[in-house]
Amino acid sequence: MQIAVIGAGNMGSLYGANLARAGQSVALVDVWQEHVNQVQQDGLRMDGLRGSFVAQVSATTEPARAPKADIALVCVNAYSTREAANSAKVLLKDSGFALTLQNGLGNVEVLTEVLGQNRVMAGLSFHSAELRSPGYVTHTNDGPTYLGELDRSQSERLSTICDLLDRAGMNPTPVPDIWSYIWGKFIYNCAINAVCGITGLRPGDIQQIPDLDRFQTHIVDEVVALVNAKGIRVPDADPLKKIKEFYAKKFHRVSMLQHLDRHRLTEVDALNGYVVRESQKLGLSAPYNDALTCLIKGRQFQSLDGAGT
Repeated sequence: MQIAVIGAGNMGSLYGANLARAGQSVALVDVWQEHVNQVQQDGLRMDGLRGSFVAQVSATTEPARAPKADIALVCVNAYSTREAANSAKVLLKDSGFALTLQNGLGNVEVLTEVLGQNRVMAGLSFHSAELRSPGYVTHTNDGPTYLGELDRSQSERLSTICDLLDRAGMNPTPVPDIWSYIWGKFIYNCAINAVCGITGLRPGDIQQIPDLDRFQTHIVDEVVALVNAKGIRVPDADPLKKIKEFYAKKFHRVSMLQHLDRHRLTEVDALNGYVVRESQKLGLSAPYNDALTCLIKGRQFQSLDGAGT
Protein backbone atom coordinates (compact mmCIF):
# COMPACT_ATOMS: atom_id res chain seq x y z
CA MET A 1 0.00 0.00 0.00
CA GLN A 2 1.41 3.38 -0.98
CA ILE A 3 0.54 6.08 1.54
CA ALA A 4 1.16 9.81 1.24
CA VAL A 5 1.13 12.01 4.35
CA ILE A 6 0.31 15.61 3.47
CA GLY A 7 1.56 17.73 6.32
CA ALA A 8 4.45 16.01 8.12
CA GLY A 9 4.37 17.96 11.34
CA ASN A 10 3.91 16.34 14.73
CA MET A 11 0.82 14.28 13.84
CA GLY A 12 1.65 13.56 10.22
CA SER A 13 5.09 12.33 11.22
CA LEU A 14 3.61 10.23 14.03
CA TYR A 15 1.23 8.40 11.71
CA GLY A 16 3.69 8.20 8.85
CA ALA A 17 6.48 6.75 10.99
CA ASN A 18 4.29 4.09 12.58
CA LEU A 19 2.71 3.08 9.26
CA ALA A 20 6.20 2.74 7.76
CA ARG A 21 7.35 0.64 10.71
CA ALA A 22 4.34 -1.60 10.08
CA GLY A 23 5.57 -2.28 6.55
CA GLN A 24 3.77 0.31 4.43
CA SER A 25 5.44 2.47 1.80
CA VAL A 26 5.13 6.06 3.06
CA ALA A 27 5.93 9.39 1.43
CA LEU A 28 5.88 12.59 3.48
CA VAL A 29 4.90 15.82 1.73
CA ASP A 30 5.64 19.00 3.66
CA VAL A 31 6.65 22.61 3.03
CA TRP A 32 9.37 22.63 5.72
CA GLN A 33 12.50 22.09 3.66
CA GLU A 34 14.82 21.51 6.63
CA HIS A 35 12.55 18.76 7.97
CA VAL A 36 12.30 17.14 4.54
CA ASN A 37 16.07 17.28 4.07
CA GLN A 38 16.71 15.65 7.45
CA VAL A 39 14.25 12.83 6.74
CA GLN A 40 15.78 12.25 3.31
CA GLN A 41 19.24 12.08 4.84
CA ASP A 42 18.72 10.06 8.03
CA GLY A 43 15.12 8.81 8.08
CA LEU A 44 12.35 9.89 10.44
CA ARG A 45 13.41 9.46 14.07
CA MET A 46 10.61 8.55 16.48
CA ASP A 47 10.58 7.92 20.22
CA GLY A 48 8.10 8.03 23.09
CA LEU A 49 5.17 5.70 23.75
CA ARG A 50 5.94 3.21 20.97
CA GLY A 51 9.66 3.01 21.70
CA SER A 52 12.58 4.44 19.72
CA PHE A 53 13.08 3.69 16.05
CA VAL A 54 13.98 5.28 12.73
CA ALA A 55 11.32 5.02 10.03
CA GLN A 56 12.48 4.73 6.46
CA VAL A 57 10.16 7.01 4.51
CA SER A 58 10.56 9.21 1.46
CA ALA A 59 10.03 12.96 1.80
CA THR A 60 9.52 15.87 -0.57
CA THR A 61 8.20 19.41 -0.73
CA GLU A 62 6.71 18.78 -4.19
CA PRO A 63 3.59 16.57 -4.45
CA ALA A 64 4.24 15.80 -8.11
CA ARG A 65 7.54 14.13 -7.17
CA ALA A 66 5.99 11.70 -4.67
CA PRO A 67 4.79 8.23 -5.75
CA LYS A 68 1.13 7.96 -6.69
CA ALA A 69 -0.76 7.04 -3.52
CA ASP A 70 -3.61 4.73 -2.60
CA ILE A 71 -4.32 6.79 0.52
CA ALA A 72 -3.44 10.39 1.34
CA LEU A 73 -3.51 11.23 5.05
CA VAL A 74 -4.27 14.94 5.40
CA CYS A 75 -2.62 16.25 8.57
CA VAL A 76 -2.10 19.94 7.78
CA ASN A 77 -3.39 22.84 9.86
CA ALA A 78 -6.89 23.94 8.93
CA TYR A 79 -5.74 27.10 7.16
CA SER A 80 -3.81 24.92 4.66
CA THR A 81 -6.62 22.49 3.83
CA ARG A 82 -7.31 23.79 0.33
CA GLU A 83 -3.64 23.59 -0.57
CA ALA A 84 -3.55 20.06 0.84
CA ALA A 85 -6.65 19.10 -1.15
CA ASN A 86 -4.98 20.27 -4.35
CA SER A 87 -1.86 18.29 -3.42
CA ALA A 88 -4.01 15.20 -2.84
CA LYS A 89 -5.52 15.66 -6.29
CA VAL A 90 -2.01 15.38 -7.73
CA LEU A 91 -0.86 12.59 -5.43
CA LEU A 92 -3.75 10.13 -5.50
CA LYS A 93 -4.26 7.29 -7.91
CA ASP A 94 -7.61 7.27 -9.70
CA SER A 95 -8.83 4.73 -7.15
CA GLY A 96 -7.26 6.51 -4.18
CA PHE A 97 -8.88 8.54 -1.42
CA ALA A 98 -7.97 11.14 1.20
CA LEU A 99 -8.39 10.65 4.94
CA THR A 100 -8.42 13.81 7.05
CA LEU A 101 -7.17 13.58 10.64
CA GLN A 102 -7.30 17.36 11.20
CA ASN A 103 -8.62 19.44 14.05
CA GLY A 104 -11.38 21.98 13.64
CA LEU A 105 -14.38 22.28 11.37
CA GLY A 106 -14.62 23.04 7.66
CA ASN A 107 -11.85 20.69 6.50
CA VAL A 108 -14.12 17.95 5.16
CA GLU A 109 -16.12 20.47 3.15
CA VAL A 110 -13.01 21.81 1.41
CA LEU A 111 -11.67 18.33 0.65
CA THR A 112 -14.96 17.14 -0.82
CA GLU A 113 -15.25 20.32 -2.90
CA VAL A 114 -11.86 19.66 -4.50
CA LEU A 115 -11.79 15.84 -4.62
CA GLY A 116 -15.45 14.82 -4.60
CA GLN A 117 -17.32 13.28 -1.68
CA ASN A 118 -16.62 9.69 -2.71
CA ARG A 119 -12.85 10.32 -2.46
CA VAL A 120 -12.87 11.61 1.12
CA MET A 121 -13.00 9.80 4.45
CA ALA A 122 -13.09 11.60 7.79
CA GLY A 123 -11.30 10.81 11.00
CA LEU A 124 -9.87 12.33 14.15
CA SER A 125 -7.11 11.43 16.52
CA PHE A 126 -6.67 11.51 20.28
CA HIS A 127 -2.96 10.76 19.95
CA SER A 128 -0.48 13.57 20.56
CA ALA A 129 3.09 14.07 19.44
CA GLU A 130 5.78 16.72 19.67
CA LEU A 131 8.04 17.70 16.80
CA ARG A 132 11.33 18.09 18.66
CA SER A 133 13.50 19.14 15.72
CA PRO A 134 13.74 18.49 11.99
CA GLY A 135 13.36 14.74 11.43
CA TYR A 136 12.65 13.96 15.11
CA VAL A 137 9.22 13.40 16.71
CA THR A 138 8.14 12.14 20.15
CA HIS A 139 4.86 10.27 20.72
CA THR A 140 3.49 11.92 23.89
CA ASN A 141 -0.11 10.77 24.33
CA ASP A 142 -1.97 7.59 23.39
CA GLY A 143 -5.60 7.49 22.32
CA PRO A 144 -8.07 6.22 19.73
CA THR A 145 -8.21 7.13 16.05
CA TYR A 146 -11.89 7.44 15.09
CA LEU A 147 -12.74 6.80 11.43
CA GLY A 148 -15.88 6.82 9.35
CA GLU A 149 -17.30 7.17 5.86
CA LEU A 150 -19.24 10.36 5.19
CA ASP A 151 -22.21 8.30 3.98
CA ARG A 152 -22.05 6.08 7.12
CA SER A 153 -21.28 2.96 5.05
CA GLN A 154 -19.11 0.10 6.29
CA SER A 155 -16.92 0.10 3.21
CA GLU A 156 -14.08 -2.16 2.23
CA ARG A 157 -11.67 0.79 2.25
CA LEU A 158 -12.72 1.63 5.82
CA SER A 159 -11.85 -1.91 6.85
CA THR A 160 -8.54 -1.63 4.99
CA ILE A 161 -7.42 1.60 6.66
CA CYS A 162 -8.51 0.28 10.06
CA ASP A 163 -6.36 -2.81 9.51
CA LEU A 164 -3.36 -0.69 8.49
CA LEU A 165 -3.68 1.60 11.49
CA ASP A 166 -4.17 -1.34 13.81
CA ARG A 167 -0.91 -2.88 12.63
CA ALA A 168 0.70 0.54 13.14
CA GLY A 169 -0.53 0.66 16.76
CA MET A 170 -2.71 3.73 16.24
CA ASN A 171 -5.87 2.30 17.84
CA PRO A 172 -8.38 2.65 14.97
CA THR A 173 -12.06 2.76 15.93
CA PRO A 174 -14.63 2.79 13.10
CA VAL A 175 -17.83 4.65 13.96
CA PRO A 176 -21.16 4.91 12.07
CA ASP A 177 -21.55 8.69 12.53
CA ILE A 178 -18.14 10.31 12.18
CA TRP A 179 -19.65 13.82 12.27
CA SER A 180 -20.77 13.25 15.85
CA TYR A 181 -17.19 12.43 16.81
CA ILE A 182 -15.74 15.35 14.84
CA TRP A 183 -17.97 17.75 16.78
CA GLY A 184 -17.15 15.95 20.02
CA LYS A 185 -13.40 16.38 19.40
CA PHE A 186 -14.07 19.99 18.40
CA ILE A 187 -15.36 20.69 21.92
CA TYR A 188 -12.20 19.14 23.39
CA ASN A 189 -9.94 21.19 21.13
CA CYS A 190 -11.76 24.44 21.91
CA ALA A 191 -11.45 23.70 25.63
CA ILE A 192 -7.73 23.01 25.61
CA ASN A 193 -5.69 24.21 22.64
CA ALA A 194 -5.98 27.99 22.85
CA VAL A 195 -6.04 28.04 26.67
CA CYS A 196 -2.72 26.21 26.72
CA GLY A 197 -1.44 28.25 23.79
CA ILE A 198 -2.02 31.59 25.52
CA THR A 199 -0.79 30.50 28.97
CA GLY A 200 2.02 28.10 28.03
CA LEU A 201 0.54 25.52 30.40
CA ARG A 202 -0.13 21.80 29.90
CA PRO A 203 -3.74 20.51 29.96
CA GLY A 204 -3.39 18.98 33.43
CA ASP A 205 -2.26 22.31 34.87
CA ILE A 206 -5.52 24.12 34.15
CA GLN A 207 -7.57 22.59 36.97
CA GLN A 208 -4.89 23.49 39.48
CA ILE A 209 -5.63 27.21 38.91
CA PRO A 210 -9.22 27.96 40.02
CA ASP A 211 -9.64 31.13 37.93
CA LEU A 212 -8.33 29.44 34.79
CA ASP A 213 -10.43 26.34 35.45
CA ARG A 214 -13.51 28.59 35.68
CA PHE A 215 -12.50 30.35 32.45
CA GLN A 216 -12.23 27.00 30.66
CA THR A 217 -15.69 26.07 31.93
CA HIS A 218 -17.13 29.20 30.32
CA ILE A 219 -15.38 28.31 27.04
CA VAL A 220 -16.91 24.85 27.03
CA ASP A 221 -20.36 26.10 28.00
CA GLU A 222 -20.41 28.39 24.95
CA VAL A 223 -19.30 25.61 22.60
CA VAL A 224 -21.89 23.20 23.99
CA ALA A 225 -24.59 25.87 23.59
CA LEU A 226 -23.66 26.15 19.91
CA VAL A 227 -23.69 22.37 19.45
CA ASN A 228 -27.12 22.13 21.08
CA ALA A 229 -28.49 25.01 18.99
CA LYS A 230 -27.39 23.20 15.84
CA GLY A 231 -29.11 20.02 17.01
CA ILE A 232 -25.88 18.01 16.95
CA ARG A 233 -25.50 14.94 19.12
CA VAL A 234 -21.99 14.28 20.41
CA PRO A 235 -20.73 11.04 21.98
CA ASP A 236 -20.40 12.44 25.52
CA ALA A 237 -23.63 13.21 27.38
CA ASP A 238 -21.73 15.69 29.61
CA PRO A 239 -18.79 17.06 27.58
CA LEU A 240 -17.57 19.39 30.33
CA LYS A 241 -17.29 16.60 32.90
CA LYS A 242 -15.57 14.32 30.38
CA ILE A 243 -13.07 16.99 29.40
CA LYS A 244 -12.18 17.75 33.02
CA GLU A 245 -11.68 14.04 33.72
CA PHE A 246 -9.80 13.29 30.51
CA TYR A 247 -7.27 16.11 30.74
CA ALA A 248 -6.68 16.06 34.50
CA LYS A 249 -3.62 13.82 34.05
CA LYS A 250 -2.51 14.94 30.58
CA PHE A 251 0.69 16.98 30.52
CA HIS A 252 1.71 16.98 26.84
CA ARG A 253 2.41 20.17 24.91
CA VAL A 254 -0.66 20.79 22.77
CA SER A 255 -0.30 21.47 19.05
CA MET A 256 -1.25 25.15 19.26
CA LEU A 257 1.49 25.80 21.79
CA GLN A 258 3.96 24.01 19.52
CA HIS A 259 2.86 26.12 16.55
CA LEU A 260 3.39 29.34 18.48
CA ASP A 261 6.79 28.19 19.72
CA ARG A 262 7.79 27.42 16.12
CA HIS A 263 6.50 30.80 14.87
CA ARG A 264 3.67 29.24 12.87
CA LEU A 265 0.05 30.26 12.33
CA THR A 266 -2.47 28.58 14.61
CA GLU A 267 -5.82 26.92 13.91
CA VAL A 268 -7.77 29.21 16.25
CA ASP A 269 -10.10 30.40 13.46
CA ALA A 270 -11.23 26.81 12.87
CA LEU A 271 -11.75 26.28 16.61
CA ASN A 272 -12.71 29.07 19.04
CA GLY A 273 -13.05 31.57 16.20
CA TYR A 274 -15.50 29.22 14.49
CA VAL A 275 -17.57 29.17 17.69
CA VAL A 276 -17.75 32.96 17.66
CA ARG A 277 -18.79 33.22 14.00
CA GLU A 278 -21.39 30.44 14.14
CA SER A 279 -22.80 31.69 17.46
CA GLN A 280 -23.34 35.14 15.98
CA LYS A 281 -25.31 33.61 13.08
CA LEU A 282 -27.64 31.91 15.56
CA GLY A 283 -28.03 34.89 17.88
CA LEU A 284 -25.91 33.30 20.62
CA SER A 285 -23.29 35.03 22.72
CA ALA A 286 -19.75 33.66 22.94
CA PRO A 287 -17.69 36.37 24.72
CA TYR A 288 -15.17 33.97 26.29
CA ASN A 289 -14.34 32.28 22.99
CA ASP A 290 -14.18 35.72 21.36
CA ALA A 291 -11.74 37.01 23.96
CA LEU A 292 -9.59 33.89 23.72
CA THR A 293 -9.50 34.10 19.93
CA CYS A 294 -8.41 37.74 20.07
CA LEU A 295 -5.68 36.99 22.60
CA ILE A 296 -4.31 34.06 20.59
CA LYS A 297 -4.17 36.27 17.50
CA GLY A 298 -2.15 38.80 19.47
CA ARG A 299 0.18 36.05 20.68
CA GLN A 300 0.38 34.73 17.14
CA PHE A 301 1.30 38.17 15.77
CA GLN A 302 4.06 38.47 18.35
CA SER A 303 5.33 34.99 17.48
CA LEU A 304 5.34 35.61 13.72
CA ASP A 305 6.84 39.08 14.13
CA GLY A 306 9.57 37.61 16.31
CA ALA A 307 10.41 35.22 13.47
CA GLY A 308 10.93 38.15 11.14
CA THR A 309 7.84 37.49 8.99
